[in-house]
Amino acid sequence: MTLKLPVDLASTASPTDAHRAMLALLHSVIVEAARLRQEELPGLVETLQDDVVLTAGGTSRPAYGWFAEDAWRYGDRHVHELFLNADRRVAHPLASGAEDVLVTLLHEACHVWAQLGGIRDTSRDGRYHNRRFAEIALAIGLAVEKDTVIGHRTPGLSSWARADYAELLGELERGLVLAREPKLRGPVGGNTDTDDEGDEDVDAAGSPGSTVSTTKYIFASCRCRDARRHLVTIRVAKGSWRPGIICCAVCQAPFTESLTVHRQTDRE
Repeated sequence: MTLKLPVDLASTASPTDAHRAMLALLHSVIVEAARLRQEELPGLVETLQDDVVLTAGGTSRPAYGWFAEDAWRYGDRHVHELFLNADRRVAHPLASGAEDVLVTLLHEACHVWAQLGGIRDTSRDGRYHNRRFAEIALAIGLAVEKDTVIGHRTPGLSSWARADYAELLGELERGLVLAREPKLRGPVGGNTDTDDEGDEDVDAAGSPGSTVSTTKYIFASCRCRDARRHLVTIRVAKGSWRPGIICCAVCQAPFTESLTVHRQTDRE
């Protein structure tokens, strides 16, 4: 499998060319992955080619990526957006850079296919990924774990998918030469997308359109619960918070940012 790109990533001298080549690579990778799964997920290839705009950049939201329905207008019709956070410092701690990018693309492609089939794969404003989402994720080759807060998370590739997508992973390893590294002004990380609302921030009360909470602290939870079934939560100064670093000694899970600060809606 050799992906033919409009720009040779190995010879790009301009960061603009590198960005254009990166988008071409990401699009080629996700379309090829969908082609490998076309028997399990019919129609996904055509939808990704004709009805989805793939973008990559930075975001102030704690997001690996998201799928936003009808986010772009092309002539007289609307098309969807598949967004990848190009700041790879927020990558999942248990996955390589290439696998983390591929898992994010595949995760959002699951939402694309669910939208295509009229399948309601999330609830709670996109935070909760239900059984239908898990079934699609397994079919596309994602490892799936149950989570009490977000329903199902996709921390990596399944073993068979890692073999099936080996060449795509190699292309990503060689081709991801450009990464976004903005100055950190607050918490990043977590796995968020939106169901159909783009990248609106949510305040502590959960109202869309508000800015991120201005508290000096990050409140994070593991998977443990206290006697009243509340999640065990810690408080960390914003400047000291790093996603995926602090782990619970009891449940062994990393602490993740509390839902009361940001809307957590995507890949965990």
